[in-house]
Amino acid sequence: MKNALLALLISGMMASASATVVVDEGFDDVSTLQNKGWIIDNKSAPLGTLNWFQGDQTKFDAQSGAPESFAATSFSSGVDGGTLNNWLYTPEFSTLLGVTVSFWLRAVDEEGYSDKFAFGFVDTDGVGFNLVPSFTVGKNGWTQYTAWIGPREGSARFGFQYTGETAESNYVGLDSVVVDVPEPSSILILAAGAMGLVAARRRKRV
Repeated sequence: MKNALLALLISGMMASASATVVVDEGFDDVSTLQNKGWIIDNKSAPLGTLNWFQGDQTKFDAQSGAPESFAATSFSSGVDGGTLNNWLYTPEFSTLLGVTVSFWLRAVDEEGYSDKFAFGFVDTDGVGFNLVPSFTVGKNGWTQYTAWIGPREGSARFGFQYTGETAESNYVGLDSVVVDVPEPSSILILAAGAMGLVAARRRKRV
């Protein structure tokens, strides 16, 4: 119980620590993403005619901003009878202090389709080291997702994968991607606070 309480207290301190936003993308113009360090990599087989593209407000409105300010992809990433494997990667960021990523997803509300999606952290060569298994994207409005990874050496990207069978897929939107890392001063404050908590526990045991 004491260990659980300590973990909760430290968790609360981490949540309140200051963070620096390194990526804040609202997808006002998807055509400029690659100029900002994003990577689009469609590995669907067979390969379709479309990649990631500007959102279409006739499908649904963006989560935030102008109605069409979201990134979208669809079954046209592949060919009927094939398998979708269409990736969108954020710019690189350091993982030395840990990273938090948040974003919003939704699928178009049409019966008979089941859009699959996966996401997670990948190294700079595009190899995943912390990926969430694919899941069905909700159709009833936008849903926010948050991913976190602890401190590790080097840099990484965050990858978004549109996957599943092409014939069963339809249309997915991605919006409001935010990547932030703790400020070094926050890490020092967190460490000092954790040491204080441990010291307090030790005093109570004497």
